[in-house]
Amino acid sequence: MSKKQKSLSILIPCFNEIETIQKSIKQAESLKKLKKEIIIIDNGSKDGSQKIISKYKNKKNFKIILRSTNQGYGRSVKQALKIAKNNYLYIHFSDCEYDINTSFKMLEVAEKNNLDAVFGSRIKSFSFMKKILILKTKPAYLGTYIITFLYNALYNKSFTDVIGSKMYKVRSVKKIKIRLNHFRFDFALKSNLMLSKFRVMEVFTKYTPREDSSKKTVKFYHIIPAVYEIIKNKFLIK
Repeated sequence: MSKKQKSLSILIPCFNEIETIQKSIKQAESLKKLKKEIIIIDNGSKDGSQKIISKYKNKKNFKIILRSTNQGYGRSVKQALKIAKNNYLYIHFSDCEYDINTSFKMLEVAEKNNLDAVFGSRIKSFSFMKKILILKTKPAYLGTYIITFLYNALYNKSFTDVIGSKMYKVRSVKKIKIRLNHFRFDFALKSNLMLSKFRVMEVFTKYTPREDSSKKTVKFYHIIPAVYEIIKNKFLIK
């Protein structure tokens, strides 16, 4: 008897990613080993991304939401959690930096251990020296180290990278009420997931940063509000 095909909901959030949005959708479609639904939420792109996304409006197993304004990454995740029909939701960023094939491993680990979330770590397999040396060529990793260190120190965890890709158990995470809708939502959500009642693990994921880093919507200076959000959720919100 053949094994039952695994099911997964995939969210592709998009904002002005005309160069990669088609590729990200194709990557999600190519996951043949999964019974999947693909949720695409565009936050008011003005570069033609919505025209590409619109082609999938009537396609089977696609759910398309095109907004006229940018309502934020956090709002996209919350909306996807509400409409997702499968047990787990994988976030596939439309810049294609994270290897979507890691979703197989993440789902396997999540189901085996009954997890509420799985983080895809870009550096989990790195030696200590490699983690240090990578800062010479990719100084942006400093932000990852700082944020991950803060979570580990404040919540007694041992993660290597909480900034990478992510997968959520829909039933668990949609119960977490967060008012924020933009990028700080992600840090508030992680703060909640660090609490002992939630089960979270990480797996290694391949990572290929985009060639033009200037097109990233999240900049290094965003570490300041991110740190604020982490500390606020730890000490000020009960």
